[in-house]
Amino acid sequence: MKVQRLVIVLLVLAVIVGVEAVLMTHFTGESASAPPATATPEPTAVPTETPAPTPEIDLEATKPNEAGEVPIVMFHMFVDELDPNESYSDDFKRYTQSFSYLKELMGRLYDMGYRMTSMNDFLNNSIEVEAGYKPVIFTFDDGTASQFSLIEENGELVVNPECAVAVMLDFYEEHPDFGLEGTFYINLGGSPFYEERESGPQLAGTVQERLQHLIDLGFEIGNHTYSHCNLSSISDADTIIREVGQNQAAMYEAIDGYTFTSFSLPFGITSPELFEHIKSGTYEGVEYRNLGVVEVGWDPAISPVNPDYDPYSIHRIRGTGFMAEDCDFEWWLANPRDPIYVSDGDPNTVTVPQAYTSLVDESKLGGKQLRVY
Repeated sequence: MKVQRLVIVLLVLAVIVGVEAVLMTHFTGESASAPPATATPEPTAVPTETPAPTPEIDLEATKPNEAGEVPIVMFHMFVDELDPNESYSDDFKRYTQSFSYLKELMGRLYDMGYRMTSMNDFLNNSIEVEAGYKPVIFTFDDGTASQFSLIEENGELVVNPECAVAVMLDFYEEHPDFGLEGTFYINLGGSPFYEERESGPQLAGTVQERLQHLIDLGFEIGNHTYSHCNLSSISDADTIIREVGQNQAAMYEAIDGYTFTSFSLPFGITSPELFEHIKSGTYEGVEYRNLGVVEVGWDPAISPVNPDYDPYSIHRIRGTGFMAEDCDFEWWLANPRDPIYVSDGDPNTVTVPQAYTSLVDESKLGGKQLRVY
């Protein structure tokens, strides 16, 4: 009896399976015994962005020479004009320019084929200036309010129209291809970009707001020691480390994560025996490392690919003040020294004429291709 019942159960199951197979075939047109095959899609290549090729240039027409020298101009103070009723020291007149002069200077540089680049791009040998044009770098020491400052207007902080940055912004709006670059070397032991005024628009903004506004405009900020001390008068490493490292620590407090990459020597003076502590060190757990050190100079900086290039001794040219002197910027514009850096417009190559190959140290190319013509 048990065997008969088992046979009956098996027959019923077989009938049910058969009915399901007929139904599947009727509705899908496929055999129920073989599930529909799932096609494996062919792998599709993920599209990648192809960098735009650098346009070929006529080397003989543009005459690039990236072994040439770069003018790095140093500014300190700006005024409307000198008051004829005031007496000024010679140093003040050497280191001070008028706002109108700055505007006129940028116009001449533009017409002479100069274009702005940054100190960081110079240090990284990544000067990105259009082919056939010459780079120029503006640097500003001491963080004076005449260089950059803020005022309050309709409840908002805006750039003070009576500062150098306002002049640069106006020129950039008219000539965007000139660029908008500059490095400001500051001392955070004071109150950079601020001063008390007896008349006129009162300056505004906290230290943090001033620094952030300047950074948001695309400018760079560099280290100039915490208190603008004369480094040659310091005889111990701890004091050097405190002056350089405390300035970096204060910058971190103001702008989280903003690291100085270059350093300007106050008064252009250093301490040779303690110079290693200017380059790098640690102050109360805060590390600092300057990739370049700029001097109070008198001539253009040599190219970063030059065999004699030293990032810790970068020359600058004093901007011509009310008292002009030999070897200031106007003097160098009138007496250019061969060779001048002329860009090839290609960030992946270093292009030089055949006659200047001795001015290239191939170990300093940083992966770039040397092109000689």
